Amino acid sequence: MTTVTRPVRGPIRLPVPKPARTALLTVHIVSTAAWIGLDVALGLLVVVPMAAPEWTAACYQVLPLLFWPLVVVGVLSLLSGTALGLVTRWGLVRYWWVAIKLVVNLVLIVLVAVLLGPGLDAAGEYGRAVAAGETPTVEVPRLYMPPIVSTTALVVATALSVAKPKGRVRRS
Repeated sequence: MTTVTRPVRGPIRLPVPKPARTALLTVHIVSTAAWIGLDVALGLLVVVPMAAPEWTAACYQVLPLLFWPLVVVGVLSLLSGTALGLVTRWGLVRYWWVAIKLVVNLVLIVLVAVLLGPGLDAAGEYGRAVAAGETPTVEVPRLYMPPIVSTTALVVATALSVAKPKGRVRRS
């Protein structure tokens, strides 16, 4: 019995037509841009009450509304990026820059779900209490760091996508 081996030339990619790859890339770019936009909106809603306290109730009541859009665009970015890795020559963990982007995306989604979500809910309760003229019973966490960290990480991931630095992940 003879065995046929495939010459090693690179990863096996799923055959996907160019229009489908273009659509995936468009979804990935748009979802990441939307994520950055939501982070900027979150940052503004957190900073405005620091400068104009009369806006505290309104801004804080809006904050919980950002949770699900952040989760959706994060997951959409992750899924489209993973699909792109499977159908393009870059692979999922073949190059360092792609692996870093994958890890950044996963970490940010977990941070949004685990840490930011409860903070947004607490801010909403605080805002409702202030709007009702009551003394707030909840303490609002410092929410100015999440949009800074997330926006910075997403801009770095975008820069990696544009630059595509050389260097493959070493295989043992």
